[in-house]
Amino acid sequence: MSERGNQTGFTLIELLLVLTITGLLLAFTPALMQKAFPVLKLKAAARDLVQEMRFLQNAAVINGIRAEIRFDLEQGQYRSDLVNDGQVRALPDGLNFSMQADSLLAPDSSASGFVFYPDGSASGGQLFMDNQRQRLAIHVDWLTGKIQLNETQELH
Repeated sequence: MSERGNQTGFTLIELLLVLTITGLLLAFTPALMQKAFPVLKLKAAARDLVQEMRFLQNAAVINGIRAEIRFDLEQGQYRSDLVNDGQVRALPDGLNFSMQADSLLAPDSSASGFVFYPDGSASGGQLFMDNQRQRLAIHVDWLTGKIQLNETQELH
């Protein structure tokens, strides 16, 4: 009996098959990632903004103060007095803001934003973030101050 029958290993065909499958996966990965990246960037920016807004709401209640976050819709910038010493921060490239008309800070003001009050309530309204293809909505309930990030919507 030959000693060759006891040896184990992979055949050349098995190795070529594994390399072919790996090559196909690597070939399709950039296209899939390129398609997914804008949506991931939009969701990450929206989650960061929601987290900052919740921080402002909590700070308003805990410290008994009024806390504001203001948005420059045209420039895609925002700022709040309690975060980063009031520095203006911009949205990542390719993302935009829009807002419902009832989200103005004051009736005689063109500034858009939200106000969080010491009793837990807020000025209320909706802020939209989009990347020209998908849109997320951040809803702030005026009575409870609840901040909710709503699922993406396709834009045409």
